[in-house]
Amino acid sequence: MSDINNKFLMQEFTIDPLLDDNGRIVNVGIKRMYDIAYEIKDSIMQWSAPGLGKSQAVQQWNTKKCKEIPNWDPNVTDVRLSMKEPVDLIGVPVPTQIDGQMRTVWCIPSIWPENGKHSGGVIHVDEMNQGQPAILNAAFQLIQDRRLGDYKVPDNYLIVASSNPPAFNATVSDFSMPLSNRFSHFNIKPDFDSWLTHEMNHGGNLDVMQFLKTQDSGLLFDKNKIEDKVGSLKDTLYTDVFVTPRSWEVVGKVLDLPNDKFTMQEKQAYCTGRLGSSLSSKLFEYIKNKEKYQNWREILLDGKDFRDESQDQFWAVQMACLHAIVGEKDDTKCREYILNYLKALLNLQSNELKACCFIQLSRSERCQGNLDLFNPRTDGKEFTLLLTNALRS
Repeated sequence: MSDINNKFLMQEFTIDPLLDDNGRIVNVGIKRMYDIAYEIKDSIMQWSAPGLGKSQAVQQWNTKKCKEIPNWDPNVTDVRLSMKEPVDLIGVPVPTQIDGQMRTVWCIPSIWPENGKHSGGVIHVDEMNQGQPAILNAAFQLIQDRRLGDYKVPDNYLIVASSNPPAFNATVSDFSMPLSNRFSHFNIKPDFDSWLTHEMNHGGNLDVMQFLKTQDSGLLFDKNKIEDKVGSLKDTLYTDVFVTPRSWEVVGKVLDLPNDKFTMQEKQAYCTGRLGSSLSSKLFEYIKNKEKYQNWREILLDGKDFRDESQDQFWAVQMACLHAIVGEKDDTKCREYILNYLKALLNLQSNELKACCFIQLSRSERCQGNLDLFNPRTDGKEFTLLLTNALRS
């Protein structure tokens, strides 16, 4: 799908989950994305018009974690890049005598959380795109390496960055592609029902809630006035998500999360921050329909042949077989898997598929140098010879 189509399909998130009249989740909410990022140690970049509650969302999520996890850092480390210089983040060098020699020791700024003091916490980097190029270079190290100079970000700290899109600010610095690709990007939208639910549950002013509910919920966010200033709000969405191997690595971590902790809807929502809505939808549609493929257990456990050699069917099943072989730690079971796999390969009609699959198997670390898994007396000369030739290719 073209970039322009993908632009208009970029998902937007409310602050909190949004339910329809039947209680079904129609928008998982940005705070749930924090949960996923925390689990897989990813960094989030959230975008929205000013005043929608990006900073408050981070604070509220941190307060919730304080109740859930003992010794969680109650204070969000809030850093506004527009007001900082590189030295404010990295610290200053101080000549210090160590073992009789003068050395440079970096004094770490007091804004950063101490290592070992808390079980976890949040670093919120606000006004990210208003930092000057020099400060963005420092921020890049923070996001990429989770460290700044001699300072290392403590384990179990979530890093969230926030910005208003360029349409709302006259002076901003564009992100470099490497910096942008270090984040999962999410657009936040205003929603009256989501806002009202939060206000009701957290002591919001009754007069304000009654007024907006009975008079005009659209007054919560003056869309028309803002569009007079910046043009269509669609043009303010962050849409410069580009896919790299790093993107797929993050997506893989999301998919590995337990389904009893995060729903597929929540996982798909998070993956839009790395793939965009179009590609993310295509991926999860594939996952939903993969039950149509032959189960790898039929081949590796039951000794059956591949049912289909067409490209859209065969490679999915073949990759599932290889994944099971490589992941099997028990030598006896692994031997059984490989022998049944090779038997199924021998019965393929396509010699090209046979050769390709033999080579792939030989390249797996589970097979390389492990010919002692096989017994020529019991496994059959053809299987041992076949595997030996494959390992030499």
